[in-house]
Amino acid sequence: MTERNPVFDMMKGVAIFLMVLGHCQIPDSLHHGIYLFHIPMFFMVSGYFYKPKDVKLCLKTDLKRLIFPYGIFVAVVFLKFLLDAFRLQDFSTPVRFGKSILTGDFGVGPIWFLLALFWCREIFNAAAKWKWGIPLLGITSVAVGAWGLNVDGNLAFLVGISAVVFYAIGFAFSKKQRNVTPLVAGICFVISVGVFFACGEMDVHTMRYPVYPLNVLGALTSTIFLYWLLNVGTRVIWVKNFLAFFGRWSLLLLGVHYAEFMLFDWYAKIPDAALVAVVRLVVDAGVTWGLSRIPTVKKIFF
Repeated sequence: MTERNPVFDMMKGVAIFLMVLGHCQIPDSLHHGIYLFHIPMFFMVSGYFYKPKDVKLCLKTDLKRLIFPYGIFVAVVFLKFLLDAFRLQDFSTPVRFGKSILTGDFGVGPIWFLLALFWCREIFNAAAKWKWGIPLLGITSVAVGAWGLNVDGNLAFLVGISAVVFYAIGFAFSKKQRNVTPLVAGICFVISVGVFFACGEMDVHTMRYPVYPLNVLGALTSTIFLYWLLNVGTRVIWVKNFLAFFGRWSLLLLGVHYAEFMLFDWYAKIPDAALVAVVRLVVDAGVTWGLSRIPTVKKIFF
């Protein structure tokens, strides 16, 4: 049985804050660096802790933890759009958003990740029941991702399939655990920097992989380097606890950020882009912390 390592929660904490930062107006180089690995790392960490389950049990668990929160957060956003529509007598926005909810296309916003993770987990768990299921699924995932076979209206199903390669990498590492030495971490850092300069920005959501092998490699080496860095470099207890807490609540923070992202135009109120980024991070973290104290919310996410 894989013993849970708190560093993985810290990794998710870093990644979820990078996601919020990536949705702000930041320098292109910083945006590129974030998109080098942050979403793939979520899938890798999830795959690392994968354990075979009965198909029905897996479906029931993920409907509760992924699809139910998806429904709640999109309902909040849709209700706000609907109220604005009645006030302005313009129903184009709720109609357009309603279509996005039903299809999971690009208009749905950052919450697409819950749909993609749901499909990824269900497909991987089903494939694991067969001897050649995971290898065949891996080949399919690589083909879909490398060719960018994404279309609107599939509820992020194809994105979920393309993300299986990252999920499988995490699962594979859980079976062959090795300590990351400074030498390995250094090599991973060098490779990551090389990938950063060698190819364009990856976007898992839109399945944009400019140089697919290098993009996957860069995501892997960046994740390994961050694991080593957090394992040996985070000495301050409150920093560890802070990152680990928001890592454990990363899906809730995603939902909070989604509602904030869709409903508030900070740039219309705050002229300074850097200040907007700070406000977003503080607001999303604060609301997430507040909601995490509610027993009903705990039952949904844990």
